[in-house]
Amino acid sequence: MYSVKKNNQQGSALLVLLALILAAMAFVIIKALNSSTEAGRNEANAAVLAQAKQALIGFAATYKENPNHQSDEAYGYLPCPDVTNDGIADPPCGNQDVSVIGRLPWKTLGLPPLRDSTGECLWYAVSGRAKDLPKTTPYNFNWDAIGQFPISDADGASLVAAGTHNTPLAVIFAPGSVIAAQTHAPLGNTECGGNITASNYLDGGDLIYTGTPAAKANSIITLSTANSIRNNSNNDQGQWITSSEIFDRATNPAYVANNLLNAARNNLSFLTSAQSHPVIYDFSTTPPTESAGTVAVSVEYGRVPSAALASKDLKAWQDNLLYKYCTSGGNCLIVNGASCKGAVIFSGERLAGQTRITNANRNTWGNYLEGTVLADFQSSNTTFTSPPLVPTTYARTQRSLDVIACITPPPLGSSQTTFAGNFSDFITAGSGVTTDSTAKTVTIANAPGTSGGCFWLPNTVAFAGKTVRAYYEYQFSNSDNYATNGGVGTDRGNGITLDIVDGTQGSPSSICGLASNMGAFIESFPTSIGGVWAGKSLTIETDVHRDINPLNTLANPDDTDPVENHTAIMAYGNLAHGVAPGSNGYLTTACDGTAAGCRFTNSPSHPTWAANQFEEFPTPLLHNQRVEIRSGCNSTCATCNPASHVAPNTYVKISTWVDCTNCNDVSADNVTTPTIKRCIILDPALNSPYIALTGGFRSGAAAQGVTLSNFILRSE
Repeated sequence: MYSVKKNNQQGSALLVLLALILAAMAFVIIKALNSSTEAGRNEANAAVLAQAKQALIGFAATYKENPNHQSDEAYGYLPCPDVTNDGIADPPCGNQDVSVIGRLPWKTLGLPPLRDSTGECLWYAVSGRAKDLPKTTPYNFNWDAIGQFPISDADGASLVAAGTHNTPLAVIFAPGSVIAAQTHAPLGNTECGGNITASNYLDGGDLIYTGTPAAKANSIITLSTANSIRNNSNNDQGQWITSSEIFDRATNPAYVANNLLNAARNNLSFLTSAQSHPVIYDFSTTPPTESAGTVAVSVEYGRVPSAALASKDLKAWQDNLLYKYCTSGGNCLIVNGASCKGAVIFSGERLAGQTRITNANRNTWGNYLEGTVLADFQSSNTTFTSPPLVPTTYARTQRSLDVIACITPPPLGSSQTTFAGNFSDFITAGSGVTTDSTAKTVTIANAPGTSGGCFWLPNTVAFAGKTVRAYYEYQFSNSDNYATNGGVGTDRGNGITLDIVDGTQGSPSSICGLASNMGAFIESFPTSIGGVWAGKSLTIETDVHRDINPLNTLANPDDTDPVENHTAIMAYGNLAHGVAPGSNGYLTTACDGTAAGCRFTNSPSHPTWAANQFEEFPTPLLHNQRVEIRSGCNSTCATCNPASHVAPNTYVKISTWVDCTNCNDVSADNVTTPTIKRCIILDPALNSPYIALTGGFRSGAAAQGVTLSNFILRSE
C-alpha cells in the first residue's frame, strides 16, 4: 500500500506540476493574444486617425481657396465639429475663441464615416482660435499660432505642454467602448449611431468634455495609456494638429511674396508721413497696441503700423512683417542696389532656437531674422548687404529665408484710401450707422425713419485718365432663407451699395438716400435726398430684397427683382432692372462676367452658391467685393487706355468680382474673369466723383443689417 500511495502522490504531484505548466503556458498565450489584439487595435485606430488628420489639415491648408468660404479669408481655419450626428460641421460653434468638441464632420471633409476599432465614429475638438465660425480676431493667426489643447496621458504624464508652438490647434479621438456609466444609446437613426454627449464617449476630466470652457482658455486633453485601457478608466486614443503642420502645407510662395509682401509695401507707400513710422506692438492685447519704433540715427525700425494692415491677411501675419524706414521721408535705404524710402521684410519660418510666443519673444528681432539681414535691420545701417542679394521672392524649399521689398513713393497722381489708414476721414450720414474705430468697421442697420445709412469719403476721387480699384468686405447680420424657401416667409432687406456720384455739385456727405433704395441716390428724388447727384452716378448694388412694381412706366419703372439675391452695376440713378426706358436691363443667371446683373442661383461657374447668397441660412458668411473701373475705352471696352481719356464721350469698363480669392491687393489688375461687368459712357461729372458705402434696411420681422470692413480704394 505504501508503494501505491507513493505512486499516487507522485502522480498527483505530476498533475499539479502539469497544471501549473499549462496555466503558465495559457497565461503566456493569452497575454500574447491580448498583446497582439491590443497592437492590432492601436494600429487600426492610428490609421483612421491619420486619415482624419490629413483631411482636416487639407481643409485648413486650402481654406482660402475653398469656394464655400466666400471671402478673401486667411489660411488655417478648421471646421466646427458635428453636433447633430449627421457628419456635417455645425457652424457657428460657441462664442469667439471658445474651444468646442463634437463628432468629426466627416461629410464636410469628404470622408466616409471613419470608425475606430470598436466600430465607433471618431470625435474631434478644435481650439477656439482655430475654428472657422466664429473666427478669432485675425491678428497673428499664422504658422506661429499656439493652440489651446495641452495633452496629458491617463498616468499624468504631459505629452504636449501648454503655451508652446507645438500646443495643438485640434485633436481627433478614437473613443473606444463604454466605460463605467457611459452609454452609447442612440438618439436617432443616423449613420454613425449613438448620441452626441461627449462625456459618453471620451474619458478626460476637463471642462471641454462636459461643459463650456472660457474664451481663450486652455483645455487639457487626456489620452489613454496601456494601464488605463487595462483598468478600464480611459481608452481614448488620439492624434493632434499643430499650426506648423497646417501652414507647412498652406503657405505658397506666390501668396506670400506677391500678395502679403506687395500689399504691405504698397499700403506703406501711400501712408502720410505721420502714419509711416515703424511701431512696436504689445501683443498681449487684442488688437495689439502700438508704440513708437526704435530710432537709430537716420532710420527707424520695428513693425508695419496698423494703418497699413488693410486686410485680414496682413493682420494674420502682422508679427512676421518687419519694417525699416528713413526718418527724413526720403530715400536713404539701399536694397539690392535700389534706392528706397523704406523696406518691409517678411520673416521666414522659425528656425531651431527661435521662439515667438510671449510679447518679449515677439519683440526680439533675432526670433524672426537671421544673419546679415538681422544685423542690417536692427542698426543704423542703410544698406542691406546679404550676399549676393537679399531675397525678394519666397520659396517653399527655403522657408526660413527672410524676404524683402523696397518701398518707393507711389506713382505721380495716384491716391489710396483705406479703412486701416483713413477711417477717421470718412463721414457718417443718414440713419442706423455706427462705427468701431478700433476694429475699423462700419455697421449699417435698420433705424427709425426712411433714410438709409451712408459712410462718405468727403473728397473726390480721380477717375478721368485713371484706373480705379476698390476692395471691401461685408457680412449681413441676419440669415434669410426667403429665396430658397420658394419666396415664402419674410424677405429681409434691403441691401448695400458702392455709390459713385456727381463730383461737380459739392459734397453730398451730409445726407443719404432712402432706406428703400439701399441708401443710394436715385435720379427722380429731390436734392434733399440725392437727386442732384444721382442723375450722374454709378452704383454697384448688392440687393437682398425682392422689389416688383407692376406699373412699369417711365415714372414707375419695373424693378423686376428676381426672388434671388443679386449683384448689379447700375447707371445714372436708376435701380430698375426692367424694360422701361432708362432701366438697366434684366438680370441673368450668368455669373461669369457676361451680364450687367447677376442672380446667384446654383450656377455651373459657382456650384456652391445658392439663391440666398449674402444672407446664408443659418449663418451669413463674410463676403468680399472687388471693383475695377478703367477709363479711356473704346465703345465695346475691348481696349482701354486710361491715358487717352477725353471727356465727354469716353467709355469706361466696370468690372466687379464677388467673393474673389487673393484679390485684396489693389495695386494691380485682377486678371480673373469678373462676376459681372459693364461698358458705359462716363459722364464728365464722374471724372472726379464722390464715393460712399451705403445701406438701407427694414425693421421688425424684415430687419437686416451689415458690417463693412477692410475697405481699400486706389486711383492711379
